Amino acid sequence: MKIRWLGWVSLTTLVLTTLWLILMIADLPMAGPLETFEQVLAHVSKQSWIFTLTYLNAGLLTIAATILMTGFYVYIQPTAPALSRIGLVFVPVYATLNLVAYFSQITLVPALLEASSNPESAASAYMLLQLSIQLWPDSVIAFFNGLAYAILGVPSIIFGWAMFKRVHRLRLPGWLLAISGSASLLGALGTMIGSALVSKGTLIGGLVFWLALFPLTFDFLRGVDE
Repeated sequence: MKIRWLGWVSLTTLVLTTLWLILMIADLPMAGPLETFEQVLAHVSKQSWIFTLTYLNAGLLTIAATILMTGFYVYIQPTAPALSRIGLVFVPVYATLNLVAYFSQITLVPALLEASSNPESAASAYMLLQLSIQLWPDSVIAFFNGLAYAILGVPSIIFGWAMFKRVHRLRLPGWLLAISGSASLLGALGTMIGSALVSKGTLIGGLVFWLALFPLTFDFLRGVDE
């Protein structure tokens, strides 16, 4: 099987994930404390270029990760057909939830912010903003976002475990993928039980996924035929 194409997809995902980390770190000093909805709303209302670029990049990252996971299915399917099909089922669900969560921040949220400046629609717009802002942990969109990564955790574990068990040179990235998926599932559990500490598993899962992309990109770009 020719796998170099999967290396380019992995590299694209790596670049977009790195940009996500840079933008997230760059936005922290500008955001300030985000403990109340008013603080979150004040930050989002600025509609800075970093905010817009962060969510545009996150949407593109979701698309790249979806293609990458589909590529993992193609790669694993010949040796683990049943297991790989189970993993693939979760991928489009993740993609749909995350694309709604991220692209709504640069489409729906600006429209609601504009509506909130109109006295006639201010009250309803404020209520909808509480449901729609991803940075507000009690919003519906934040729930969708956390659920998306929990769902992605399942194929990450499945494909990672299959790589770890069946492809010796991919044992390290396979192990990292499985850890990433487990951390994402743990983070979703933390959100459901209201544990701020456990919910950080989602962020940890993202960081471990980023680490896994380095050996995956290097290996697949070598273009080894199997």
